[in-house]
Amino acid sequence: MNQLEAFRGIDSYFIEFHKKFKKIFDSMNPHEEKMPGEWNDRLNSFQKMVLLKAIRADKITLAI
Repeated sequence: MNQLEAFRGIDSYFIEFHKKFKKIFDSMNPHEEKMPGEWNDRLNSFQKMVLLKAIRADKITLAI
C-alpha cells in the first residue's frame, strides 16, 4: 500500500501510532471512525475504505 502515492508514509505512521489504529480495529463500528492524524483529510472516501479493508476487512461492506 505504501507504494501508492496517496498512502506514501502510511507504513511508518502505522508503526509509530499503532494505538490510534487499534481504536478502529476494536470499534464496533469501525467504518464510522475517523482515520488517525493527517490520513482523515489526506485520503478520499475510497482510499479510506482501502485502509479500512486492511484493518477490518469484515466491516468493508458497511463502509460501502
